[in-house]
Amino acid sequence: MIQAIFFDVDGTLVSFRTHTIPASTLEALHALRAKGIKLFLATGRHQAMLRSVQELFPVDGCVTLSGQYCFVGDQVLRSSPMPPEAVEELVSAAEGDAFSSIFLEGEDIYLNCINDLTRQFIRELYIPMPPVRPARYALGREIYQAVTFLSREQEHLLLDRAPHLKTTRWHPNFLDVIPPTGGKDLGMDAILKHFNIPVENCMAFGDGENDLSMLIHAGIGVAMGTASGAVKAQADYTAPSVDEDGVARTLSHFGLLP
Repeated sequence: MIQAIFFDVDGTLVSFRTHTIPASTLEALHALRAKGIKLFLATGRHQAMLRSVQELFPVDGCVTLSGQYCFVGDQVLRSSPMPPEAVEELVSAAEGDAFSSIFLEGEDIYLNCINDLTRQFIRELYIPMPPVRPARYALGREIYQAVTFLSREQEHLLLDRAPHLKTTRWHPNFLDVIPPTGGKDLGMDAILKHFNIPVENCMAFGDGENDLSMLIHAGIGVAMGTASGAVKAQADYTAPSVDEDGVARTLSHFGLLP
């Protein structure tokens, strides 16, 4: 019996094409809530970037920053920043090779420089541009995640220098950078423990490589139609895309909606 569902945001709930949640998805979410099913966001986004989503429907909790900062209401259930040596590696690489990186703290967001890739990121996620600060500002601070703007061909500029970091990719132009012990699956566990829900009774929807641990861990893992072949291969089911009413159609497929 499904008691809880975790949803990635970008490319799963929110369309990259329209920057909105489809009406069919919103209707489905409200119907699930009426049935008593717990709804959670599980995203690489910072909590400050979720207000536009949360204004449209209430959720029971959030897994943010790819599992590093998780909360229910005002109660923080998991807080796992990068170790200091990992932040030092990231700052050194960003300064040495002059690439752009967004640094995400629990309450603050900033980036070290603006370029065409950061502008594209802001447009695609439909969020405000963070303030610019030197990468060195992050030293000694609690950094939960970074978004580093490097293509697959360039990612060695970070990976060769950063043994204390873990990276996942859900876009060709940037990496999510988290602690080596991080992941959305750990955030899921913190939330599920709080509500005393077994993991086999939860479902998860996602489309990116940063969703893999969550899709594998959930009782039912659903990859969206736009996911890569690697993500689809690890999921239990592949849904149509968000723009094809994929969430609502999949919930109906599993008997959670008419």
